Amino acid sequence: MKKITDTVIIGGGLSGLYAAHLLELHGHDHVVLEARDRFGGRIVSTPLNDDTRSMVDLGPSWYWPNINPQLSALVETLGIAFYKQFSDGRYLVDKMRDAPPQAVDIGYDIMPDTYRIQGGMKALINGLLEKLPPEKRLLKTQVNAVSKQADGTYLVEYERHGGNGDIGTLSAKHIVFAMPLRLVAKNIRFQPALDPTLKKAFDSTETWMAAHAKAVLIYETPFWREMGFSGSASSSVGPLVEIHDASPEINGEPTYGAIMGFMGINGSARKTAGDETLKKLVLQQAVRLFGQAAAHPIRVEYVDWYQEPLTATQEDIATLHGVYGINTKDHTHPNILFAGTEASRGYGGYLEGALDAASHAVSIIKSYD
Repeated sequence: MKKITDTVIIGGGLSGLYAAHLLELHGHDHVVLEARDRFGGRIVSTPLNDDTRSMVDLGPSWYWPNINPQLSALVETLGIAFYKQFSDGRYLVDKMRDAPPQAVDIGYDIMPDTYRIQGGMKALINGLLEKLPPEKRLLKTQVNAVSKQADGTYLVEYERHGGNGDIGTLSAKHIVFAMPLRLVAKNIRFQPALDPTLKKAFDSTETWMAAHAKAVLIYETPFWREMGFSGSASSSVGPLVEIHDASPEINGEPTYGAIMGFMGINGSARKTAGDETLKKLVLQQAVRLFGQAAAHPIRVEYVDWYQEPLTATQEDIATLHGVYGINTKDHTHPNILFAGTEASRGYGGYLEGALDAASHAVSIIKSYD
């Protein structure tokens, strides 16, 4: 690894890669360090087969072009196709375990201006990676500490997982933490220490999606559409409490069927129950809602973000959507910047927030030119 660079970006999710892309456009030297063995962070998309244009999302799924200007611009820049969230047909309401679900004709679009991306949200990650030199993006690289040097630069201490498992340091003028603020506060050692007030604020900032678990049932076709159902449902019975059609589309046609839903069970209870038990309960619920045609999915995908140590902490057990927009300035560390959606002042908790925070961090770095 190159031992000296202008900017170290810690975190290779959407925010970190977008920050790297912006720095690359302006000729700023940088490197992205990602602790996972993949890029994308909370963006995870999986295909049914080898066609990467047909992916289902196990992380964020939607965007809203009318209110997500930076994300809309990035989709256009990367040349990615998109399609509207399917919502035609009856909506299912499941209130009591001892009564059948009720089919309701809503009479209006329950998800207006809501869109999905062809190839899943991972298409954003792949598009950004194509624009970054491979030597400037490193996987399995866990940052443990940053230390301010006498000349105002920073020494970044990291550990490489796999291979030789080497431990090393990297010098940089600027640091961008493109990761959840709560994880920064808990996992990174600072010398000198972060401002105590700021650290407390970081500790109290809920991590977007960290409390969630998401299941996707994949079928040959979206059979519920032929039955007059939209695929959307709300349930007080569970285990999924909010359900939608997640069938990938190409040129306006579904390539296969997918139903996705959010778990209504908290992280601790999910961990006790176990993934396989929860998958069985999800399948039983699908049959309850959509009939025997739902009994035999090709497979059931499931991700519990609460059990992802590079996303969640124990404090994230019940958070649904946090309150964001805190001041992230530390006068002791003016060259350390914080990105990631939790650091966004206007779009916290959305993909737009990841881009917004990255743009803000890069604008500050550019101001030093």
